[in-house]
Amino acid sequence: MDWGTHVVLAAKLLESCDLDKGSAIYSVIPVIDKEPPHFHRVYAHILANQPEFLDVAMDVFGCQEVKDRDFPALRKRVEGEVQDLRRKLESMQSDGYDARHHIENKIYAYKRIVEETPIFIRHADAAVDIVGDKNIRNISRHKMSAAVSLLSHIYFDLWNNPVQVFLPESSYCSAQWEFWMNIDYMKFRSEFYKPQSINAFRREIAASPVWNKKLAPEAMIKAMIIRVGEGGKPNIPYEVVDQGIRDFMRYMDINEYQRADEELAFCHELENTVRESISRHYKKADNTTTR
Repeated sequence: MDWGTHVVLAAKLLESCDLDKGSAIYSVIPVIDKEPPHFHRVYAHILANQPEFLDVAMDVFGCQEVKDRDFPALRKRVEGEVQDLRRKLESMQSDGYDARHHIENKIYAYKRIVEETPIFIRHADAAVDIVGDKNIRNISRHKMSAAVSLLSHIYFDLWNNPVQVFLPESSYCSAQWEFWMNIDYMKFRSEFYKPQSINAFRREIAASPVWNKKLAPEAMIKAMIIRVGEGGKPNIPYEVVDQGIRDFMRYMDINEYQRADEELAFCHELENTVRESISRHYKKADNTTTR
Protein backbone atom coordinates (compact mmCIF):
# COMPACT_ATOMS: atom_id res chain seq x y z
CA MET A 1 0.00 0.00 0.00
CA ASP A 2 1.06 3.62 -0.38
CA TRP A 3 2.07 5.84 2.55
CA GLY A 4 -1.29 7.51 3.09
CA THR A 5 -3.21 4.24 2.95
CA HIS A 6 -0.86 2.68 5.49
CA VAL A 7 -1.73 5.43 7.96
CA VAL A 8 -5.48 5.01 7.42
CA LEU A 9 -5.35 1.23 7.78
CA ALA A 10 -3.15 1.46 10.86
CA ALA A 11 -5.50 3.96 12.50
CA LYS A 12 -8.47 1.63 11.98
CA LEU A 13 -6.50 -1.36 13.26
CA LEU A 14 -5.44 0.57 16.35
CA GLU A 15 -9.09 1.44 16.95
CA SER A 16 -10.04 -2.25 16.79
CA CYS A 17 -7.29 -3.03 19.31
CA ASP A 18 -8.43 -0.17 21.60
CA LEU A 19 -5.03 1.48 21.17
CA ASP A 20 -3.87 5.05 20.61
CA LYS A 21 -4.56 6.23 17.05
CA GLY A 22 -1.86 8.83 17.54
CA SER A 23 0.50 5.95 16.74
CA ALA A 24 -0.79 5.49 13.18
CA ILE A 25 2.19 7.47 11.91
CA TYR A 26 4.54 4.60 12.86
CA SER A 27 3.01 2.55 10.07
CA VAL A 28 5.07 4.45 7.50
CA ILE A 29 8.46 4.09 9.18
CA PRO A 30 9.59 1.19 6.94
CA VAL A 31 9.48 3.40 3.84
CA ILE A 32 12.69 5.08 5.00
CA ASP A 33 14.65 2.29 3.34
CA LYS A 34 13.84 3.67 -0.12
CA GLU A 35 17.17 5.44 0.30
CA PRO A 36 19.72 4.22 -0.61
CA PRO A 37 18.07 2.17 -3.38
CA HIS A 38 19.89 -1.07 -2.51
CA PHE A 39 18.23 -1.03 0.93
CA HIS A 40 14.70 -0.78 -0.49
CA ARG A 41 12.36 -3.32 1.17
CA VAL A 42 15.26 -5.37 2.54
CA TYR A 43 16.27 -3.19 5.48
CA ALA A 44 13.46 -1.43 7.33
CA HIS A 45 10.89 -3.93 6.04
CA ILE A 46 12.42 -6.96 7.74
CA LEU A 47 11.12 -8.15 11.09
CA ALA A 48 14.56 -8.50 12.69
CA ASN A 49 15.22 -4.75 12.37
CA GLN A 50 11.82 -3.56 13.61
CA PRO A 51 12.75 -3.18 17.32
CA GLU A 52 15.68 -0.82 16.67
CA PHE A 53 13.70 1.23 14.18
CA LEU A 54 10.76 1.48 16.55
CA ASP A 55 12.98 2.63 19.42
CA VAL A 56 14.47 5.39 17.26
CA ALA A 57 11.09 6.45 15.87
CA MET A 58 9.61 6.75 19.36
CA ASP A 59 12.58 8.85 20.45
CA VAL A 60 12.28 11.17 17.44
CA PHE A 61 8.49 11.52 17.55
CA GLY A 62 8.50 12.09 21.27
CA CYS A 63 10.71 15.16 21.22
CA GLN A 64 9.42 18.70 21.59
CA GLU A 65 10.69 19.72 18.16
CA VAL A 66 8.24 17.31 16.50
CA LYS A 67 5.38 18.54 18.69
CA ASP A 68 6.25 22.09 17.61
CA ARG A 69 6.70 21.00 13.97
CA ASP A 70 10.10 22.73 14.11
CA PHE A 71 11.92 20.57 11.58
CA PRO A 72 15.20 22.57 11.35
CA ALA A 73 15.53 22.29 15.13
CA LEU A 74 14.71 18.58 14.90
CA ARG A 75 17.51 18.03 12.40
CA LYS A 76 19.96 19.88 14.62
CA ARG A 77 18.91 17.86 17.67
CA VAL A 78 19.29 14.54 15.88
CA GLU A 79 22.68 15.50 14.45
CA GLY A 80 23.91 15.48 18.04
CA GLU A 81 22.42 12.02 18.64
CA VAL A 82 24.09 10.70 15.48
CA GLN A 83 27.47 12.17 16.41
CA ASP A 84 27.29 10.47 19.81
CA LEU A 85 26.50 7.15 18.17
CA ARG A 86 29.34 7.54 15.68
CA ARG A 87 31.80 8.22 18.49
CA LYS A 88 30.54 5.10 20.24
CA LEU A 89 30.95 3.15 17.02
CA GLU A 90 34.54 4.32 16.63
CA SER A 91 35.34 3.10 20.14
CA MET A 92 34.01 -0.40 19.35
CA GLN A 93 36.61 -1.43 16.80
CA SER A 94 37.26 -4.76 18.51
CA ASP A 95 33.63 -5.57 19.29
CA GLY A 96 31.56 -8.12 17.40
CA TYR A 97 29.51 -7.57 14.27
CA ASP A 98 26.14 -7.66 16.08
CA ALA A 99 27.00 -4.78 18.43
CA ARG A 100 28.31 -2.63 15.59
CA HIS A 101 25.36 -3.46 13.37
CA HIS A 102 22.96 -2.40 16.12
CA ILE A 103 24.52 1.07 16.28
CA GLU A 104 24.75 1.38 12.49
CA ASN A 105 21.02 0.62 12.30
CA LYS A 106 20.26 3.36 14.80
CA ILE A 107 22.42 5.92 12.96
CA TYR A 108 20.65 5.10 9.70
CA ALA A 109 17.22 5.22 11.34
CA TYR A 110 17.81 8.59 13.01
CA LYS A 111 18.98 10.21 9.79
CA ARG A 112 16.27 8.83 7.53
CA ILE A 113 13.34 9.23 9.93
CA VAL A 114 14.19 12.89 10.47
CA GLU A 115 14.48 13.44 6.71
CA GLU A 116 11.01 12.00 6.11
CA THR A 117 9.21 13.26 9.23
CA PRO A 118 7.57 16.30 7.55
CA ILE A 119 6.04 13.99 4.92
CA PHE A 120 4.99 11.45 7.54
CA ILE A 121 3.16 14.17 9.44
CA ARG A 122 1.38 15.38 6.30
CA HIS A 123 0.06 11.84 5.70
CA ALA A 124 -1.10 11.60 9.32
CA ASP A 125 -2.90 14.93 8.97
CA ALA A 126 -4.56 13.77 5.74
CA ALA A 127 -5.83 10.59 7.44
CA VAL A 128 -7.83 12.62 9.98
CA ASP A 129 -10.59 13.43 7.51
CA ILE A 130 -10.95 9.82 6.33
CA VAL A 131 -10.83 8.17 9.75
CA GLY A 132 -12.70 10.97 11.49
CA ASP A 133 -10.45 11.28 14.52
CA LYS A 134 -8.23 14.30 15.22
CA ASN A 135 -6.18 12.25 17.69
CA ILE A 136 -4.22 10.86 14.74
CA ARG A 137 -2.35 14.19 14.73
CA ASN A 138 -1.27 13.78 18.36
CA ILE A 139 1.73 11.50 17.95
CA SER A 140 1.87 8.92 20.71
CA ARG A 141 4.83 7.19 22.34
CA HIS A 142 2.73 4.31 23.64
CA LYS A 143 4.93 1.35 22.77
CA MET A 144 2.22 -1.25 22.16
CA SER A 145 0.29 1.11 19.89
CA ALA A 146 3.45 2.03 18.00
CA ALA A 147 4.46 -1.63 17.61
CA VAL A 148 1.09 -2.73 16.20
CA SER A 149 1.15 0.21 13.82
CA LEU A 150 4.70 -0.46 12.65
CA LEU A 151 4.10 -4.18 12.07
CA SER A 152 0.94 -3.39 10.12
CA HIS A 153 3.15 -1.94 7.38
CA ILE A 154 4.70 -5.24 6.34
CA TYR A 155 1.35 -7.00 6.76
CA PHE A 156 -0.48 -4.60 4.44
CA ASP A 157 2.45 -4.27 2.05
CA LEU A 158 1.84 -7.83 0.86
CA TRP A 159 -0.96 -6.50 -1.37
CA ASN A 160 1.49 -4.34 -3.24
CA ASN A 161 4.75 -6.24 -3.72
CA PRO A 162 6.71 -9.23 -2.43
CA VAL A 163 8.52 -8.57 0.87
CA GLN A 164 11.41 -10.58 2.33
CA VAL A 165 10.18 -10.12 5.88
CA PHE A 166 12.25 -12.86 7.53
CA LEU A 167 15.70 -11.94 6.30
CA PRO A 168 18.41 -12.94 7.15
CA GLU A 169 16.97 -16.29 8.36
CA SER A 170 14.91 -16.80 5.20
CA SER A 171 15.14 -15.01 1.86
CA TYR A 172 11.74 -16.25 0.65
CA CYS A 173 9.22 -13.58 -0.29
CA SER A 174 5.76 -13.14 1.21
CA ALA A 175 2.87 -11.66 -0.77
CA GLN A 176 -0.78 -11.98 -1.71
CA TRP A 177 0.12 -14.31 -4.57
CA GLU A 178 -3.35 -15.71 -5.32
CA PHE A 179 -4.83 -12.22 -5.35
CA TRP A 180 -2.33 -11.12 -8.00
CA MET A 181 -3.16 -14.16 -10.14
CA ASN A 182 -6.84 -13.21 -10.18
CA ILE A 183 -6.57 -9.53 -11.08
CA ASP A 184 -5.22 -7.57 -14.01
CA TYR A 185 -2.03 -6.81 -12.14
CA MET A 186 -0.59 -4.21 -14.52
CA LYS A 187 -3.89 -2.31 -14.60
CA PHE A 188 -3.99 -2.50 -10.81
CA ARG A 189 -0.47 -1.07 -10.46
CA SER A 190 -1.03 1.67 -13.01
CA GLU A 191 -4.46 2.85 -11.82
CA PHE A 192 -4.99 1.92 -8.16
CA TYR A 193 -2.69 4.60 -6.75
CA LYS A 194 -4.09 7.47 -8.76
CA PRO A 195 -5.67 9.99 -6.33
CA GLN A 196 -9.28 9.34 -7.31
CA SER A 197 -8.90 5.55 -7.01
CA ILE A 198 -6.82 5.37 -3.84
CA ASN A 199 -8.92 7.96 -2.00
CA ALA A 200 -12.09 6.00 -2.83
CA PHE A 201 -10.46 2.80 -1.57
CA ARG A 202 -9.32 4.43 1.67
CA ARG A 203 -12.79 5.74 2.42
CA GLU A 204 -14.48 2.44 1.56
CA ILE A 205 -12.15 0.35 3.74
CA ALA A 206 -12.22 2.83 6.61
CA ALA A 207 -16.03 2.69 6.63
CA SER A 208 -16.20 -1.12 6.49
CA PRO A 209 -17.82 -2.95 9.42
CA VAL A 210 -14.88 -5.38 9.39
CA TRP A 211 -13.15 -3.16 11.97
CA ASN A 212 -15.99 -3.54 14.49
CA LYS A 213 -14.02 -5.97 16.60
CA LYS A 214 -12.34 -6.00 19.99
CA LEU A 215 -8.89 -7.42 19.36
CA ALA A 216 -6.08 -8.14 21.80
CA PRO A 217 -3.02 -6.16 20.66
CA GLU A 218 -0.53 -8.79 21.86
CA ALA A 219 -2.36 -11.47 19.91
CA MET A 220 -2.68 -9.12 16.92
CA ILE A 221 1.10 -8.84 16.77
CA LYS A 222 1.33 -12.62 16.63
CA ALA A 223 -1.45 -12.90 14.06
CA MET A 224 0.14 -10.42 11.66
CA ILE A 225 3.51 -12.18 11.81
CA ILE A 226 1.81 -15.54 11.24
CA ARG A 227 -0.11 -14.24 8.23
CA VAL A 228 3.04 -12.72 6.74
CA GLY A 229 4.76 -16.08 7.24
CA GLU A 230 1.87 -17.96 5.64
CA GLY A 231 2.21 -15.72 2.58
CA GLY A 232 5.68 -17.06 1.79
CA LYS A 233 6.56 -18.79 -1.47
CA PRO A 234 8.36 -21.14 -1.27
CA ASN A 235 6.99 -21.96 2.15
CA ILE A 236 8.83 -20.17 4.94
CA PRO A 237 9.89 -22.74 7.56
CA TYR A 238 7.64 -22.76 10.61
CA GLU A 239 10.60 -22.45 12.96
CA VAL A 240 11.68 -19.20 11.26
CA VAL A 241 8.25 -17.63 11.69
CA ASP A 242 7.98 -18.93 15.26
CA GLN A 243 11.38 -17.49 16.16
CA GLY A 244 10.38 -14.16 14.65
CA ILE A 245 7.31 -14.11 16.89
CA ARG A 246 9.34 -15.08 19.96
CA ASP A 247 12.00 -12.43 19.32
CA PHE A 248 9.49 -9.65 18.83
CA MET A 249 7.45 -10.71 21.86
CA ARG A 250 10.63 -10.71 23.94
CA TYR A 251 11.40 -7.19 22.74
CA MET A 252 7.88 -6.15 23.80
CA ASP A 253 8.35 -7.86 27.18
CA ILE A 254 5.37 -10.13 26.49
CA ASN A 255 6.09 -13.39 28.28
CA GLU A 256 2.66 -15.04 28.33
CA TYR A 257 1.58 -17.37 25.52
CA GLN A 258 -0.80 -15.58 23.17
CA ARG A 259 -3.79 -17.33 21.65
CA ALA A 260 -4.54 -15.54 18.40
CA ASP A 261 -7.56 -17.46 17.06
CA GLU A 262 -9.86 -14.43 17.00
CA GLU A 263 -7.16 -12.16 15.62
CA LEU A 264 -6.32 -14.62 12.84
CA ALA A 265 -10.01 -14.90 11.98
CA PHE A 266 -10.11 -11.10 11.82
CA CYS A 267 -7.09 -11.08 9.48
CA HIS A 268 -8.83 -13.47 7.08
CA GLU A 269 -12.01 -11.39 7.16
CA LEU A 270 -10.08 -8.17 6.59
CA GLU A 271 -8.09 -9.70 3.74
CA ASN A 272 -11.31 -10.87 2.10
CA THR A 273 -12.72 -7.35 2.43
CA VAL A 274 -9.65 -5.79 0.82
CA ARG A 275 -9.57 -8.46 -1.89
CA GLU A 276 -13.22 -7.95 -2.80
CA SER A 277 -12.85 -4.17 -2.89
CA ILE A 278 -9.89 -4.21 -5.24
CA SER A 279 -11.04 -7.13 -7.39
CA ARG A 280 -14.30 -5.32 -8.11
CA HIS A 281 -12.32 -2.87 -10.23
CA TYR A 282 -9.33 -4.90 -11.40
CA LYS A 283 -10.58 -8.45 -11.87
CA LYS A 284 -8.78 -10.25 -14.66
CA ALA A 285 -10.82 -10.47 -17.85
CA ASP A 286 -12.08 -13.93 -18.77
CA ASN A 287 -10.40 -14.68 -22.10
CA THR A 288 -11.72 -18.22 -22.30
CA THR A 289 -13.22 -19.01 -25.71
CA THR A 290 -15.65 -21.78 -26.57
CA ARG A 291 -14.64 -24.20 -29.33
